Amino acid sequence: MKKILTLLVAGSALFLTSCETTREITINSDGTGTYVTTTDMSSLIGIAKMAGQGQDELKDLEERVMDTTVMLSSVVDHLKDLSDAERAIVSKGSLDFVMNVKDEKFFTKVSYPFTSTSELSIADKVTEKVVEEVTKSQMTKNGEGEESGAEEGAPSGFPGMDNMPKGSIDEYFVTTYSKNKIERKLDKEKYAKIAEDEGMTALKELSAMGMGNSTIIYNLPKAAKSVTGKNVTLSEDKKKVTITSSVEDFFDDGTSLEFSIEY
Repeated sequence: MKKILTLLVAGSALFLTSCETTREITINSDGTGTYVTTTDMSSLIGIAKMAGQGQDELKDLEERVMDTTVMLSSVVDHLKDLSDAERAIVSKGSLDFVMNVKDEKFFTKVSYPFTSTSELSIADKVTEKVVEEVTKSQMTKNGEGEESGAEEGAPSGFPGMDNMPKGSIDEYFVTTYSKNKIERKLDKEKYAKIAEDEGMTALKELSAMGMGNSTIIYNLPKAAKSVTGKNVTLSEDKKKVTITSSVEDFFDDGTSLEFSIEY
């Protein structure tokens, strides 16, 4: 089981920016609200099954079902290089972790409450790191909740694990949350050098497999006055904004993922 668990741990880092993600942000009239990101990595189970086909360790793993909620205050000290502001946001959150190999289900849901929209940029920045850390922690435990001894990093013999993307698409955008306005702009100078980013090159190859669809949902405290951007839709009452995109969209034209919302 050790090799397959290690593959899933390493693979979760690889696929984190190329899986199905839904980010839903609810803003109340006083500026408080909730930030929820769901990351669906179920496609990774199929890859692990192919790697372990016919092995007894795969049969053992299929018997394991993980469904738990982790209070992030318990793992925040394991996250490296967090600022005080980032630590404060993470400490208030929780993460639901579900993995069922037999049914090919593998997803996480991170939730944070926020007291000001100024905290949303911080949540965007640290969520991927939180998911990776908790996933690694949960999947290297045995059925009794103890460490299973799975090695860090990718095991030898699994091709494609040496060039895991270390960054994310979000790093190529600047999202600002000001009073009654949300705006996302491409960092064009950084985007112009994307060919030099080995992680993004690996991610581009994965995008050809149809991975990397994402959805951002904003539940506004009042009707939107103005909404611009490709693949942006507005509900009838103008209080719900939904933005859909893919990794492929990003590589075709980074500006296509820009948007602006005024309310």
